[in-house]
Amino acid sequence: MMPSTTDRALSTPLKVLLYGLLGVVSLIVVLTVVSFVFELVWGLIGLLFGIVSLAATIGVLAALGYAVYWLASTVIGGDDETASATDVSQARGTDAAGTTGADGPDPVERLSERYANGEIAEAELERRLERVLDDPSADDATAEFERERELN
Repeated sequence: MMPSTTDRALSTPLKVLLYGLLGVVSLIVVLTVVSFVFELVWGLIGLLFGIVSLAATIGVLAALGYAVYWLASTVIGGDDETASATDVSQARGTDAAGTTGADGPDPVERLSERYANGEIAEAELERRLERVLDDPSADDATAEFERERELN
């Protein structure tokens, strides 16, 4: 059986109303999703700018801190490199007994330390030791070292 014209007439406004309502709901859903995506993108861009701003602020503060350190060390004159070099030269100027030699550390000790640190090879050590030991200005410690070397 076929629907009557009245049934068709009544159903057309309902269909229009139903499709209209469906269209409005679809539009709201699409606009909500698009809005969410834009807010997410803008939030990520804001976060990125925040991180860049934080990094720039930390960099500027570090540069200012270093400038203050450099200025203070220049004005005061307490340069770390000068202090370390002075400490090292004073430490090398003492022998095993803790006394300071007139012309610095013993050449034999220096050569032995350089060999122990791997700075020179054994052949180079022997060549330089012979040169040092042949020097007439060698002191008693050098002569003692030579005697020990001959025994070994």
